[in-house]
Amino acid sequence: MQEPDDRMWRALLDFRARHGRRWKDALTRKWMNGDDEREPNSASLRMIRNQFGPSWLSDLPRLRLDNAARRLANLEKLPDMCACPHPETGETIIIKRGEAGYWPMPSLIAVDAFNARPAAIAAMQAGAMFGWHVPAADPDRYDAVGSPLTDRGNAAG
Repeated sequence: MQEPDDRMWRALLDFRARHGRRWKDALTRKWMNGDDEREPNSASLRMIRNQFGPSWLSDLPRLRLDNAARRLANLEKLPDMCACPHPETGETIIIKRGEAGYWPMPSLIAVDAFNARPAAIAAMQAGAMFGWHVPAADPDRYDAVGSPLTDRGNAAG
C-alpha cells in the first residue's frame, strides 16, 4: 500500500498536536462536514482523506505516527545534500536527504560545496542505505568525527 508523503505526515502531526487525545474523531468529523478546508495544511489533510480514507485514519496506530514524527525530526537535522566517498569504490558521491541511494558527484562542482558535519554524513549514509526511519539515520547518534556513540555517549571502538 502507498504511504503518505512527508507533507501529509506533517499535516497529521500538526492536527494531532492541536486537537489532543481525540484528534482522529475530530478529523473524521471535519472530513464529513467539509470543515477540513479551514484547517492549516488543509490540502494535505484532504489528500489523506482522498488517497487513504477515514478507515485508514481510524486504523492508524499511534506508534506509526510517532515513528513518522521521529523520522521527520531526524531529517530536519540534516543538510539537503552531502558529498562523501562511496564505501566500496571510494568515488565521491552525493546523498540527498530523505532519498534512497546516491548520485555521482558532478565533475564541475567542488566537494566543499557539499561539505557537512561528519555526524550528518554518517547519518545520511545510513539513511540512504537502510531507510530514513532507522536509528542510524539520526545525526545525534554520532560523535564529532562521525563515529557511532555508545549508550554512555562515548565513541564506539
